[in-house]
Amino acid sequence: MIHLGLLLYARGDFAGAASLFRRASLADPQDAISRVNLAAALDGVGDEAGSTAALSEALAADPSQSQARSVLARRLMFQGRLTEARGHYLALLARDPTDGVARWHLAALDGLAGNLDGAFAGFAHEFTMTSPDLPRHMKRWRGEALAGRTLVVEAEQGLGDTIMFSRLAPLARQAGARVMIRPQSELIGLLSRTDLADVYVGRNEPARAHVWCRLLDLPAVFGTARSLAAAPGAYLTADPARCAAWSTRLPRGRRFRVGLVWAGSPTHPQDRDRSLELQALLGSLRAVPEVELVSLQKGPQAAQAEGAGLTRADLDIADFEDTAAALTQLDLLITVDTSVLHLAGALGLPVWGLIAFVPDWRWMMGRDDSPWYPTLRLFRQPKPGDWQAVAEAVAAALAFQLGDRGRAA
Repeated sequence: MIHLGLLLYARGDFAGAASLFRRASLADPQDAISRVNLAAALDGVGDEAGSTAALSEALAADPSQSQARSVLARRLMFQGRLTEARGHYLALLARDPTDGVARWHLAALDGLAGNLDGAFAGFAHEFTMTSPDLPRHMKRWRGEALAGRTLVVEAEQGLGDTIMFSRLAPLARQAGARVMIRPQSELIGLLSRTDLADVYVGRNEPARAHVWCRLLDLPAVFGTARSLAAAPGAYLTADPARCAAWSTRLPRGRRFRVGLVWAGSPTHPQDRDRSLELQALLGSLRAVPEVELVSLQKGPQAAQAEGAGLTRADLDIADFEDTAAALTQLDLLITVDTSVLHLAGALGLPVWGLIAFVPDWRWMMGRDDSPWYPTLRLFRQPKPGDWQAVAEAVAAALAFQLGDRGRAA
């Protein structure tokens, strides 16, 4: 029965496979494997609740099923059942303290709960992430004295993380270090105009230094309070020459200009949760009068703007420097959780973030603001997948803001 179920599953007949796996699990209450397979098949037919229940039953039958526990913990986390998810991640770490994936997600749970000190300690744990490609003699910095030493900071996460946490480099400089950041090549031009670090080199360029750390080690070393206070306002600037060029491409008019980014990178592991279709926004936003909608969307999803009546700034955006300059010509950016959100926040520009029911850890739960970016307002899904409610809330807030603007004038 199990083998036939696996064959049906491999052929894409998830309903047929689920029927066989269910029969096998009912025949043997201690058969954890049948329940794990049942969970996968129920996933295939879109029965998330049934799949979650099957995983719980598998663990009740055999608590050593670490893969099932990991999948269940992650699913519970994104359902907003954070306490239950935490229990499973703690169980995984009790069984294997070197489980970096479990430690990462436990840190994310701390962040979602607002325990940022706990989150940063977890992210900086030695088993959470792999080591960068640096000379073996170079030691990892853990907060020791830095006077007269060179510290290389590895931007090991995504573009948004680099923008967000590069603000902490001055804390290491204040401790006496010469600080080198190795960011993604796309950000070198933007960052190199700042005084955050002494030097910026690409990830693949050689780094000569005494010690190294990851970018996400910095808040663990300096603590949440100092990290939040490191750059309370704008700490990036757009290139003046690019701004001048974009003032010509996007000349100011009478209408309130709103930039839109509705999707992140499709390769992001949570892109299905954080991105949406342009039409899901336009239905509500078009009802707000005197608004010019501008597409800043890049990548394959930009094609959704074709024929949608948006100003196509995206067609002239070549890099992050262009994006930064284009942002300065807007009255407001409305964006999903992607690097452009961080860029607008770091530039100190008004930005509204559209986030999932359980978002990335840094936005925490139940807040409509962010301690990281004073100009950011968050709009959250009231339940998983409900972008319609988010779009309606954004349109209502925009209409209210424009009404206030009109009354003030």
